[in-house]
Amino acid sequence: MKNIIKVLSILAVITATYFSITGNARADKACDAFLIISNNSLFEITLTVDGMPSGNLLIGKTKTYTVSLGNDTPRKIKVKVEYLDPDYIEPKSINFVTKNKVECGMTDTVYVAFTK
Repeated sequence: MKNIIKVLSILAVITATYFSITGNARADKACDAFLIISNNSLFEITLTVDGMPSGNLLIGKTKTYTVSLGNDTPRKIKVKVEYLDPDYIEPKSINFVTKNKVECGMTDTVYVAFTK
């Protein structure tokens, strides 16, 4: 009986140590989420995803962007869209924010559609 108690207590300590080590290691890692942006407008657009310039998106095209989430923390992703309207000299811009907080491995979609 004493041997069984000793073995169970040793197993409990080993298990608790294992979970505390793996839990802390996972909290420090960054992970990726994905953002699909579709350009359904009449203009070519220039994108900035989470403050990082992400290039142009042609009319009628769709691209998938990878966003790194630090410390496994879900958050909303900001997308700035700029386009050149022929009626104006300066480019116009609109800011989008994802509807839900995006978590690791999740995908969200932003549809852009400008018309005259």
